[in-house]
Amino acid sequence: MFSRCALFFTAAALSGPWSVARAQDAADLRLVPFPKQVALRQGTFSLGERLVLEAPNGLAPILAEALAAELKLAGLPAPAVRPHEHASPFWRLAAGPTDGPPQPRLREEATPEDYALAVRKDTVVCNAGGDTGLWYGMQTLCQLIRANRTDNRLPCLAVGDWPSLRWRCFQDDLTRGPSSTLDTLKLHVDLGAAMKMNLLTYYMEYQFAFKRHPEIGPKDGSLTPEDLKALVEYARPRQVDILGNQQSFGHFTRILQHQQYAHLRETPYLLCPVKEETYQLLDDLYSEVCPLLPFAMFNVCCDETWGLGTGPSKELAEKIGAGGVYVQHIRRVHDLLKQKHGKRMMMWGDIILQHPDHLAEIEKDTVMLTWGYGARESFEDQIVPFARSGYEFFVCPGVSNWSRILPDFGVATTNIRHFVRDGAKHGAIGMLNTAWEDDGEALQGYKWHGYAWGAECAWNASATTPAQFNRRIGAVLFGEPGDHFGQAIELLAQSHRLPDMQGMNNTRFWQDDLLPPADAAAARASAQRLLKIVRPAIEHLEACRTDAIVHAELLDAFLLGTRRMERIGQRMLDGIEIAEAYRRAYEAAAKDEALAQLQRAEKLVRANRDAHEALGREFQRLWLAESRPYALDWTMRRYAETVKRHDDLLKRLADARNRATEAKPLPAPEEIGLAPPRDGANRQ
Repeated sequence: MFSRCALFFTAAALSGPWSVARAQDAADLRLVPFPKQVALRQGTFSLGERLVLEAPNGLAPILAEALAAELKLAGLPAPAVRPHEHASPFWRLAAGPTDGPPQPRLREEATPEDYALAVRKDTVVCNAGGDTGLWYGMQTLCQLIRANRTDNRLPCLAVGDWPSLRWRCFQDDLTRGPSSTLDTLKLHVDLGAAMKMNLLTYYMEYQFAFKRHPEIGPKDGSLTPEDLKALVEYARPRQVDILGNQQSFGHFTRILQHQQYAHLRETPYLLCPVKEETYQLLDDLYSEVCPLLPFAMFNVCCDETWGLGTGPSKELAEKIGAGGVYVQHIRRVHDLLKQKHGKRMMMWGDIILQHPDHLAEIEKDTVMLTWGYGARESFEDQIVPFARSGYEFFVCPGVSNWSRILPDFGVATTNIRHFVRDGAKHGAIGMLNTAWEDDGEALQGYKWHGYAWGAECAWNASATTPAQFNRRIGAVLFGEPGDHFGQAIELLAQSHRLPDMQGMNNTRFWQDDLLPPADAAAARASAQRLLKIVRPAIEHLEACRTDAIVHAELLDAFLLGTRRMERIGQRMLDGIEIAEAYRRAYEAAAKDEALAQLQRAEKLVRANRDAHEALGREFQRLWLAESRPYALDWTMRRYAETVKRHDDLLKRLADARNRATEAKPLPAPEEIGLAPPRDGANRQ
């Protein structure tokens, strides 16, 4: 397939210096996921001609749609479409007439996902093992157009490509508050499909519009059956399946809080496994969702079953142990799902790993989902027990977004890379890259670095280095000519490790940094370390947004998070200056000096107040652009409380200014809330 004189590159090779304008080596190409085999050849293919796309009759419309959209972004006309009926699955793009089947050859063990793509001087042709491979070949062509063209010409090359893992899945948490709209879910499909992911799942506890149990799902925040059906139909031609999900044991608090389900509590959080009505409820929930989902598997979750054996199941647990009770429930759910709803059960593997003596009691057709989110060197202890016991399994890393201002990009990069690497080594059939929205304060856009990294790792069994990926992803995701996005991510990955920043959790943002610190010098140094990272990151993100030709709106979530980090650093500095200004006013002998210092303090407080209010407005805008209204008020209350806290301080400062105007003594710094804590500890 590849000539001896071609420049050859595989995904595992190290990349060298790269050029925005023209790929000098195959490693310079900006493609995600990077193909297994790439060889550059002499010459270029012109996109400026009147092109014709030949494609299989049934697949031609969706291939033409994807190509036309990419050419439009490049300012080029859509190709004419000529459906063909050849038995061999291929598509071809050319300006002049062509005849006969294509020449690029597939590997001998090719699957329907394999494709071979050749860009020649007069034609671009793709051969594949099936329709899925043809779709993937088109995604590679679209990335070549977006991120690798020069003067509307593509470099001639040959690609041989296939995935390392059969299923490459990513997850949107729809049930911790934020509930993505159908348009957002469709965008997930589009972006995932462009990076050759083939499975999208949602996480579900209670935010579904169940018709038999209408009280469960909130009216303004539930996935509807109509939207789920529409999502399945939208995803299918893009070679993406939708994996269904329903919590079926723990994480049931929001349902069990309703009085009509109170009798099904093992604990306020956990379904009772010794009451027959539990299984009737689960049957009802499955019966409304499973018929809408053609995909063969269904995730029943059953993770984190804290408190099992402490409620009505206590007597049984004393006889057979909590592990025995757990497995008894799993077997009931398995049989219900398989026999009545025709689905193969998937389940999170954390609890059964705590009871390895019961593992063999779970049906062997169960697909185990083994998960863990740390930046560990090895995950084999969570993989090998399932592999040795004969279970098929997915590895389930995460984008580390939960409860954070921005995802912990450093932890996520290592976690995804190592978990997928170890999974591929031991025969994983898939990866499910998770995102969680535990505190309800979450946006969608900033997940896409981690999602895309998961796509890269699952396709190539983690052979690509993070540095290679970060040089490519901004061009692929946004069409930027440089690598500002990747540079911003590498900077922001440092922020979560800074002392005094509490891992950049959202709780850190809501702290009151205008309260004077016990050690002003240490606080100032901490703030400056943070600002030294985030301000260049903001510049990179803004440059990327300026250059972006597509999906620029995703960058707004990255920018909002980075500006929230910047606000932490700035208000730490401002808090020190406000306290010092007030102290000087309090100690001033002259009225004018006191007034000047008070005005300085008020100006800084007001600037922070207005900055927080603006951040809240931007959060609300982004939320409503991608999610249903439900649960938005959870976070907006925090912004409102923060603004009120600043307003209260402004009122106290205004009262002090009035006293200074009347030549009256000012309240002591302790009275106004602008004195360091006496015990040396920061006040929260």
